[in-house]
Amino acid sequence: MSMRRTMQAAICVIVVWFTMVELGGWAVYKGEAAVEATATEPPAFAPASPIRHAEKQPLLAEPAAYEAADDAETEHAAVKKESAAQTERAASETVVPAQPKPNGKTVYLTFDDGPSKHTEQVLDILKAEGVKATFFMLGEHVEQHPDIARRVLEEGHAIGNHSYNHKYEELYGSFAEFAEQVMKADEAIFGATGVRTSLFRAPGGTYSNFDQGYFDAMAEAGYIVHDWNVDSGDSKRRGVPASEIIATVKNSKLADSLNVLLHDGGGHEESANALPAIISYYKDKGYSFAPITEEVTPIHFTLAKKLKWSRPAVLENEKAALVQYAGQIARERMQLPQPAGLEPNLVLHKGEEQLVLTPEEYDLSGGSIKVPLTKLAEWIGGSAELDPDSGVIETYYNGEQVYWLSDYALGGVQGKAEAAIVPVRSTLKKFGFAISDYVYDEERREIWVK
Repeated sequence: MSMRRTMQAAICVIVVWFTMVELGGWAVYKGEAAVEATATEPPAFAPASPIRHAEKQPLLAEPAAYEAADDAETEHAAVKKESAAQTERAASETVVPAQPKPNGKTVYLTFDDGPSKHTEQVLDILKAEGVKATFFMLGEHVEQHPDIARRVLEEGHAIGNHSYNHKYEELYGSFAEFAEQVMKADEAIFGATGVRTSLFRAPGGTYSNFDQGYFDAMAEAGYIVHDWNVDSGDSKRRGVPASEIIATVKNSKLADSLNVLLHDGGGHEESANALPAIISYYKDKGYSFAPITEEVTPIHFTLAKKLKWSRPAVLENEKAALVQYAGQIARERMQLPQPAGLEPNLVLHKGEEQLVLTPEEYDLSGGSIKVPLTKLAEWIGGSAELDPDSGVIETYYNGEQVYWLSDYALGGVQGKAEAAIVPVRSTLKKFGFAISDYVYDEERREIWVK
C-alpha cells in the first residue's frame, strides 16, 4: 500500500512538471500569464477580409463550434473559445494563405486605437517592409477616417473591432453598453470598408475587465477575442520614445507565435518610428509576419480573481441582443442573390473524386472559403445531422462524433443543418484531412485534399 501511494505521488509530480513545461514561455501581463485558447472551430462569422468585391460584403455566417466529448449532453451545454490555423489576407479578390518560414515562427503585429494620421505612416512602413498586420479600430475613428480604414483593407491587412469609443467605464460598467459599442463599431467598419469582422480586442485587454460572462457572450455571438503576449509598452504613458519601445520589444520573451501590441491612435507617432527596428529584429530572429484571421488561435489572458469593475452579471437578454444582431446579418447574407456568371465553380479534389460547388453554394468572405457542412461531410465519407432535442448540429466520421455546432449561433436556422456553412480548411482538419494545394483566381477555384 505504501509503495502504491509512493508511485501515485511520483506520477502526479511528473504530470504537473510536464504541464508546467508545456505552458511555459508566454509573456506575463499584470502578473497573469497570457495563455493560448483551445483551438477547435472558429466562431459564428469570419474576420474582415482583403477580398474586396464590387458590393459591400455582409457578415459571413460561421457556425460557433463545440468540441465533442464522451458525454455529449454535457459538452452541448458549454461554449468553447474557438479558433483555428492561419490564412493570409490579400489586397485583391485573391485568397492567399500565410506563408510562414519553414520554422513556422510567426509575428502578428497588431495596432490598436486607430485609424489616425499615424496609421498612414505605419502603412507606408509595412508596405516598404513587405509585412502584413492587424488593425483593431475604434468605430468613432473609422467614421472620422474612412479613407484610411479602406486603405488598411486594400493593402491586405486585417481589421478588428476595438469598440466604438474606448471608454472603460461604459464598456465594463454593463454588458448592455459593451454590446452596443461592439455593434456600433461593427457598423462603422462595415460602412467604411464593406466588410464585417469577427476579430475583437478589448480596450485595456481582457484581464480584470472581462469575466466569464463577457467571454461566453462574445463567443456565442461569434466574435474572436484576442489579447497579446508581447506588450511594446508604447501606451504606458504619453510620449514613450521609440528607443524605449524597441528595447521593451527586444526584452520580451520569444515564442513560436507572437501577438505584439502596438498603437496607431493619436499621440503614437513614436510607435510608428519604432516599427522599422521592431520588424528588423523579428526578421533577424527568423520570424515571418501575417495578419490575424479567423484561423489564428487567439491568446487570452487568464481570468482575474477580482474585476476592476463593480457590475451585475451578464443578463440573458443583453447577450441575446448581440447574438441576434450577428444572426440577423447572417440571415441577410444567406438571402442575398449571387450575380450570375461572375464567379467560377469551386472544385474539391480527393484522389479521383470531385465535389463541385456552384457560386451559390460556397462563400468567399472573411479571408477563407466556406462550404456547406453537409455536402463536405458526405463527400469525405462522414455525416452532419441536427439533434432535434438539443438544437445542435452533430458531425460524424467513421462512426465517431467529430465535433458539433450550435444551431443557435447560426442565427436560428433550426431544423436546417444543410444551411450551415463552414471554413473548408479547418473543417477538413477536424475530419483528419488537409489541403495539399489549391488554385484561386478569376477563372479557376480548385482545392486538392489529402
